[in-house]
Amino acid sequence: MKTTEYLDAVKAKRGLPSDYALAKELEVSQQTVTHYRNGRTSMGIETSMRVGEILGVDGHKVYADGQIERAKNSAQTAFWTDISEKFSVSFRNLLLGYGPHVA
Repeated sequence: MKTTEYLDAVKAKRGLPSDYALAKELEVSQQTVTHYRNGRTSMGIETSMRVGEILGVDGHKVYADGQIERAKNSAQTAFWTDISEKFSVSFRNLLLGYGPHVA
């Protein structure tokens, strides 16, 4: 997902009427949300984790997806895409109860 899609999903999930309300929910300034939307800034790890918690997805994936958007070359894009896919698989397996079990 793209940053704007994550932001819009949080607004929809929480029933927030504006980016001002979204900013309060994410504990950032309205200007910061505007910067997220126009690509001037990407969400840091704390905001990404908060978005993930609200949406029920791994916040690390939210962060990795943001880094994909900011990647300056194909090597960076490939690196963050790989990270994002690994988080997706790990989170899905966690939800389904797959993977190593510790007794």
